[in-house]
Amino acid sequence: MKRPASDIKLFTNLLGRLLLAPLGKFVLIPILSAFIGIIIVSRITDWWIGADSYYIYLVGDHRNNPAIAEIFEGFRDKPCDSGDILILDEGINNVPIKAKCVDDQDDPIKARQISDNLAARKDTLMVIGHVKSTQTKAALPAYLQQATPPVPVILTMETNPQLIPVKKSDQESSDDYSPLFRLWPTDDEQAARAAQFAAGNKNSVLWVVEDEHNPVYSKYLALKFVEWVQKKNEQAMKVALWSSNMSVPSAETLKKLDIDFVFFAGDWSNALILINQIKRLLPNQKITLFLSDAAAGEELLDNGKDDLIQLNVHLTFPLKRKLYSETSDNGFKFIGKDARSIVNWLIDETRQHYATESRERASFKYWAMLLLNRHEIEDARSVLNARMEKAVRDDKVFEGKLNRYQFIRDNGKNILAQWHIWKVEKVKKDGQYQYRFVDAE
Repeated sequence: MKRPASDIKLFTNLLGRLLLAPLGKFVLIPILSAFIGIIIVSRITDWWIGADSYYIYLVGDHRNNPAIAEIFEGFRDKPCDSGDILILDEGINNVPIKAKCVDDQDDPIKARQISDNLAARKDTLMVIGHVKSTQTKAALPAYLQQATPPVPVILTMETNPQLIPVKKSDQESSDDYSPLFRLWPTDDEQAARAAQFAAGNKNSVLWVVEDEHNPVYSKYLALKFVEWVQKKNEQAMKVALWSSNMSVPSAETLKKLDIDFVFFAGDWSNALILINQIKRLLPNQKITLFLSDAAAGEELLDNGKDDLIQLNVHLTFPLKRKLYSETSDNGFKFIGKDARSIVNWLIDETRQHYATESRERASFKYWAMLLLNRHEIEDARSVLNARMEKAVRDDKVFEGKLNRYQFIRDNGKNILAQWHIWKVEKVKKDGQYQYRFVDAE
């Protein structure tokens, strides 16, 4: 006998109610609820407690630039490829502090992307970087303006004094403190030091060359050198030519100008290219070549070899060569060690004053957070920023392995830093001629 369709449908519905409904009620729904609950609870717990560790991020092209790798290793006491390292187990508000390296690939666009990410993270306590002025200028707006409160930054070898982003009057007061310490002196003084050397050396026809690889650094430094010469208005000395390393004038032009002094604002690799060009364009002319601090490093001597013959090569650096040599063969590691010693002091100060300053800032929030065992990176950064500002107000002097440091409010400048002049000297060792840096003063 054939069953009508309505009976089959009725039987199916009845079976569903008897079998499937209990299955969904007692098995599927609890499993689904548990799964959703785990996701929600984990998110809430993660938000409630905060980051497991606070991080000091060391940002720069450490994979390709040996100097940057040395600075970061000095800070961490281990190379970047060894992974994260523990700075302090019982850190701020009982949260451990670690250090992590990040590679900005020597690219200002990449540097800005990284800074946007770090400024938004819930574990960013501080940044050391980006070491080069061009990348640092691209990154600082995120650290100092986007993040609330700002992310404290320590600059190691950046020398451009105009890296801090201009404050927006509708968002920030002129009294707002930008938490920034810079270890190296600025290019205003470096340019003056180089120009004074040219004047004292009786050079008269000057050629200024800027390296396009790090334009924020080189353009400003070249400009300040030219401005210093023009302001002095010395009749016996004038800038006859200003170019970039990518557009070197012809030999005919250089010979007509009778160039006797070249100021190069750039790194050692492009300095060697310029040296080769000068030797071929002006083979018999006595030239004084003055290099900026970015060219300082054993790579200039190791790779230069015979290229340095017949040129009078000088350069500026924030340390005397004797002190630099006494610390190590490559003193960049000690720049990192000085940065680490300053950070250690700041962290210790922040730990000691965390409870007091947090209560003063928001008493109810502090006690509520303490009761609920909750911590936020914003609270740690607020106290750290306050300790940096107090160090500036109190004229705190930090004693380092390479230098002494005392920072001012406006741009974080180290007012104790000075520029010194080195020269490249030819010496005979084991029957062969070698080159070395020595103090020229």
